[in-house]
Amino acid sequence: MLEKTSPQVIVGRVGRRASNALTVEFTDGPGAPVATAKQGGAGGFGGRFAIALGLRNHGPGRHLSVTREGDRIVTDSGYNSPSVITRNSEPALSVTCGGFTRVCGADGVERFRVERDPDRASTSDVDRMLVVDARGMRVALIEVILARTGWTIRPGDLLDLGLSVANDGLLGLLGDGSPRNGSLPIRILGTRLIIPAPVSLEERDLLLGLCVDLTIGGRDYVVGD
Repeated sequence: MLEKTSPQVIVGRVGRRASNALTVEFTDGPGAPVATAKQGGAGGFGGRFAIALGLRNHGPGRHLSVTREGDRIVTDSGYNSPSVITRNSEPALSVTCGGFTRVCGADGVERFRVERDPDRASTSDVDRMLVVDARGMRVALIEVILARTGWTIRPGDLLDLGLSVANDGLLGLLGDGSPRNGSLPIRILGTRLIIPAPVSLEERDLLLGLCVDLTIGGRDYVVGD
């Protein structure tokens, strides 16, 4: 009999530096963060200057994430164009938004699809999405937190997350965001990434790149609802 494993839950809290650059810290419990991201961290001086002036609050740019294993993920968030995600300087994903979002590999073949979660309704404080692979199999759930009340976990959700998460990481899942600096408001407070079954480090990193695109990049992955 196969042992049932608890889902991995990675919470990404959005904060801001005094320079107005947005940050995201991804955690999965006590210890070192899974990854940290910085708005415009992979861009040039012009991009950083625009961020400092408040011209790119949750918007396009080259956002750098560094994982605790030392891998570097660049999320190049587009505006009216696809976003591009690279890992360790190798092109990995192209992200095209619409009624749903198509996520293609470097070869142009669809790898993921992000769509509205059919089982859990979105609300004004949390936007719920489902990530499926090319066969339609569930890969992950992404919750985009739009208000502080969106961090709340319902009893039914807690059962789905597993007892180990409840014991080891509940307080980490309920936080209301990082300390806020800078002069601009934070419109998107973070993400809760729920991965039901074990995935490779590469796949985890690419899912985090999607979370950066949704938060720092401010992309709308499911348009029209």
